[in-house]
Amino acid sequence: MRFPERTYIDDNYGVWDDMDDPDMVEFYHQVQKENVEKKCEGCGQTVMLRPDYGFCNICADKRERGWDL
Repeated sequence: MRFPERTYIDDNYGVWDDMDDPDMVEFYHQVQKENVEKKCEGCGQTVMLRPDYGFCNICADKRERGWDL
């Protein structure tokens, strides 16, 4: 997969789409400010997540697909 020149990626949502929209860019920056360092409850990796999240994007996707983490 090839990413555009300016790519927005984080541990909460993975790759962000629609980043031509200024509101989405603003929301992305808001999320980054709110993130805290946490240990993912699925993989055990230290990641930057929103305070109320327990799983990184990769593990959340796996759980949505039925994986038992």
